[in-house]
Amino acid sequence: MAHFDKDVRCREIYTQAVCGKGSKYSQTTYTIRPANRPSTIGGCWVMNHSCNAEMVGDFVEVHGRFDVNVWYSYNGNTETGVAKDTVSYVQQIPLRELDPLCSRDGMQVTVKVLQQPNCLDATVVDGGNEILVRIEKELAVEVMGKTKLFVLVCDPPSDKDDEDSLEEDIFEEDEFED
Repeated sequence: MAHFDKDVRCREIYTQAVCGKGSKYSQTTYTIRPANRPSTIGGCWVMNHSCNAEMVGDFVEVHGRFDVNVWYSYNGNTETGVAKDTVSYVQQIPLRELDPLCSRDGMQVTVKVLQQPNCLDATVVDGGNEILVRIEKELAVEVMGKTKLFVLVCDPPSDKDDEDSLEEDIFEEDEFED
């Protein structure tokens, strides 16, 4: 076992590390305007989701977009159509555990989709002129930046400590064999 008989010092190490994290679940309602007056909704699906993130103050702002497709019947339920629309969103995600020592220069922000946008329900409104679509999604973000760690530094053990340690190891092996 090493003995620390000399002064212990502190060093600063600069490194790249996760400096903050956050996540947010949301439900948002979007308005879709179909070409025809819908009678009923047959289904709704979301596809082609893409997003990116940037640091804004002490939170992360995610900019994204996806396509919403609503299958509906019209003309007294005698015909069907699909209303398609691309919607954009901006989601602000607060960060927890944001390291105050983390340098703001060169920060890298990543976004991970925990739950892809998904249609919860679609409803015909405004006398049949619009469809309200409620969509859920969950996003997580990480902020990477340069920060410093403080570590304790001590002198290496002396050669005498190493010899004592080796003798102890040999002695313990001999006892085990007996």
